[in-house]
Amino acid sequence: MKRLAVFAAVLLTGCASLPRELRREIQDADNRLLQTQRQFQKTSEELKSDLNHAPDLFKSVSSDWTSRLNIAKSKLDAAETDRRELKRLDDNGSKNDIPRVRQLLGDEDRLRQTAIDEANRVEAQANRYLDFQRNLPHYLARMQEKHDAARNADFTAVTKVVEKAEQDWPDKKADLDHRLELLKSAPDRADQQWKATEAEREAAAANKASGSQVATLIQADDVIETAANLPAEEQQLTGLTSQLYFAWDKILDDLDVRHEGPEEVYREKLKTIRTRFAESGDKTPQTQTDERWVDVSPSAYQSVENDLGMAISHKDAGLYDSEAQNTAQPAGFAYIAPPDVGRNQYGYWTHNSEGSFWTFLPQYLIMRQLFWGNSYRPIVVNEYNTYYNYARTGRTWYGESAPNAPPKYGSHGTFTQQNYASSRYVQSGGFKNSAFASHPSAATPSAPRMGTPAPSDNSQGKRFGRPAGPTPSGQRFGSPRPSSPGGKRFGGGGSHRR
Repeated sequence: MKRLAVFAAVLLTGCASLPRELRREIQDADNRLLQTQRQFQKTSEELKSDLNHAPDLFKSVSSDWTSRLNIAKSKLDAAETDRRELKRLDDNGSKNDIPRVRQLLGDEDRLRQTAIDEANRVEAQANRYLDFQRNLPHYLARMQEKHDAARNADFTAVTKVVEKAEQDWPDKKADLDHRLELLKSAPDRADQQWKATEAEREAAAANKASGSQVATLIQADDVIETAANLPAEEQQLTGLTSQLYFAWDKILDDLDVRHEGPEEVYREKLKTIRTRFAESGDKTPQTQTDERWVDVSPSAYQSVENDLGMAISHKDAGLYDSEAQNTAQPAGFAYIAPPDVGRNQYGYWTHNSEGSFWTFLPQYLIMRQLFWGNSYRPIVVNEYNTYYNYARTGRTWYGESAPNAPPKYGSHGTFTQQNYASSRYVQSGGFKNSAFASHPSAATPSAPRMGTPAPSDNSQGKRFGRPAGPTPSGQRFGSPRPSSPGGKRFGGGGSHRR
């Protein structure tokens, strides 16, 4: 009996400890951090040696670089604190500590990577200073070439593109004007730097330049370099204006974990729906979808595990991609106008004896099909108002009609139950903690399990036609749209996510 009690105690202790896979992740993170600490120490010592041996060369930047390394070191120290806590949990933690371990792993890796990235940037800048000093004739010749190229820049094409975008999207006029002015003024700034460094260039050509003169030439070269990259800058500005003509959504279509040897590979299947708005005067949209699997980190996987079938990222037309809303929301809701506005480019609120519900315009019915499939039911005003109130405060609404009611959207929602029964996430038992697990269409013993080979899902996208149909009266292409949550325009609500 005594032996049995000891065996039971040992068994219970083993069951209570962290899972083996998680303990391996802790060990891997520990090794990465220790390696980064050694690399960071080496970089810091080399930089200190460079600053001491060439004080005139680095005088104008040494204070800034030292400060940046100190900040990076503080992040590395914070990562070390996380490492020690993970070590303690690895030795004494239980399954109850799994969420805490996951959080610490993510924080430690983020801090570690941020610190070493900054150290590498400082090191690269120091190496450039040293290389510039050692190879002055080469860099002087390159400065001449870049200066001459900047003087011949032609901004006709990009100016035309920007002016067109400003006409179609007047809310972006001030920002686009500023960006275009910076672009056009680059040659003048380069010419000013060229003329201002005549004495330094003469000293360098005679091999008599001091460290401080070389530093001045390097800083001038940075300005001239920007002007020399004008074709790339023009292309970037043109690409930015083109983003304004697209609305897009990234729908979380599936989740999967595959085992490749001892490693687990976490994946998301994203369905991207892009709608392009043509030039002024043409109100018919072009809609395209693309579906593909992408590998993600475990923390990224866990952050969206409740969001199957939802839009985990949305961008309105008239905004840059960087302004996308990243709070998960029911797919398609972002295109609905607030009831007090009544209508927008996509549709309008219909009111009759049965209540108020949203109606999409004919030219956007293809979008409705892509977001809801054959399960679409008109969105009623009370449902939208609840979503809107959540969105304004940056929260995700899963379609609960009451605090204790089952969700409609997301991984455990009734809408998802109808539309995602064949997904890998469902078939692998991803819904086992929800009411979906008992649904007749839930996974069966013969269903594919998580980690089985995936079918070819990397499609090239499906293009749909340009259905005809008028834009509602009073809506002018490019005119200001009604405000939505967070100050966003053009369509319904939305909010920011992670």
